Amino acid sequence: GMIIETFRIECHADGEPLLRGTAVFGYFLTTAFAQQPGLPPSPAELSRLTEPSAPAALHRSGPARQAGPMLMMLDRITGYWPEGGAAGLGRLRAEKDVDPDEWFFKAHFFQDPVMPGSLGVEAACQLLQWYMVERGIGGARFEPVALDQPLTWTYRGQVVPTDRLITVELEILEVRDRTVFATAWLWIDGRRIYRIARLGARMVA
Repeated sequence: GMIIETFRIECHADGEPLLRGTAVFGYFLTTAFAQQPGLPPSPAELSRLTEPSAPAALHRSGPARQAGPMLMMLDRITGYWPEGGAAGLGRLRAEKDVDPDEWFFKAHFFQDPVMPGSLGVEAACQLLQWYMVERGIGGARFEPVALDQPLTWTYRGQVVPTDRLITVELEILEVRDRTVFATAWLWIDGRRIYRIARLGARMVA
């Protein structure tokens, strides 16, 4: 009763290669989602969800605009450690309350009211953009994809209307001029379901 498909993707614009990748997608029975383990964390990783930190304002003024209300996938910044992480470049945490009436639950696949996975990646991109503004990386707008860089997204769970709290974490790996790279994780109600390896974004002058 379950189907798993693997795809090879190639996108071109005006005859030039734009994106290459692979993806795995599944059609699962409802019972398969009943006891999802997600991406099991270590005790130290789990403890970061409640690590205390001074709160920080979500909205930052500047020429590079943050997402508008409909696409803003974060409600608050709950942790910022400017010298955190293995590289000493910063670690961040943010949250979003799950509203069962949000537009995207109705806009997903027929009879499948879940938050589209791409919006979880968007939440991580928005937290990375917040970091760039906070660090004073100047520019007129955000470019949310680092060109010529591989990106791996591991996805082991869903956000559904009965869930309560999304938590996004970032660890900054590298700052290269106006481009920043990070590892991102997304949790739902204390269960980790995403890992996004080497998420990159840059400021465009």
